[in-house]
Amino acid sequence: MLYVVFIGVLMGLANLIPGVSGGTIALLGGLYERFVGSISMLTALKIRREEILFLIELVVGIVIGIFGFSALIDLSLSTVPSLMYGIFSGLVIGGIPVVFKRIEKLGISALLSLAAGASIVILISLLSPGAGGVALTDHGPITLAYDIVAGFFGASAMVLPGLSGAFILLVMGEYTRAISAIKSFDLVIIAFIGAGVILGVLFVSRLLKYLMKEFRSETFAFLLGLMIGSIPDLITRPGKNTDLVLIVTGVILGVVVSYLLTLLEKRNKTQV
Repeated sequence: MLYVVFIGVLMGLANLIPGVSGGTIALLGGLYERFVGSISMLTALKIRREEILFLIELVVGIVIGIFGFSALIDLSLSTVPSLMYGIFSGLVIGGIPVVFKRIEKLGISALLSLAAGASIVILISLLSPGAGGVALTDHGPITLAYDIVAGFFGASAMVLPGLSGAFILLVMGEYTRAISAIKSFDLVIIAFIGAGVILGVLFVSRLLKYLMKEFRSETFAFLLGLMIGSIPDLITRPGKNTDLVLIVTGVILGVVVSYLLTLLEKRNKTQV
């Protein structure tokens, strides 16, 4: 299905950008619960043909997004950071009503979960990336082992809306190495980071599947908190290069794109 591949491409693009979550895009596109559920079923060895095909389509889109647009995203972030981070902020803002609707009961426990999610992202955003990061082309065993660890934590964040996997890689000093490996098609580094990514996605998806079943309102409130907490970091990320007009323009564009995605998702549902 072209729609699933399209959302996968957008998820791939999001996962390249510090501060933006592929999980947010999956939520906007209406595929988040199915994505988490499909991976959870796969890890439980409950294999169904339609879910395998769904995951293949989504992964194809993610791969296209990552490998096809990494250079363009890198260029855009360096030339018009205010516009780009404004767009990313708008996407997150536009996704807030989508997640809020999934909270069935906004009680004390859900509010505490929301506050916890927002606090976690804000605390993470206050951390500074390690100076220098990891050597870009080192294939030593210790560095490759670290690639797996970084990939695991980065992927764990990628699955959670509002918590950016790329930002976790940035904090761990791994982001530049990962982007460099993608650009130069360094299969060794890509394979080790990829192994960590797969492990992280499998672990977190199983956990989320359980939580969404047993504590649905609290889980989505926590995810909503992650999204809300990411907005201040996104808005201020351009730093000294901030252009207020471009930021506002980007936010408006992002909200519009977010709204169009939800319309596309509703239209896709009616055609299924």
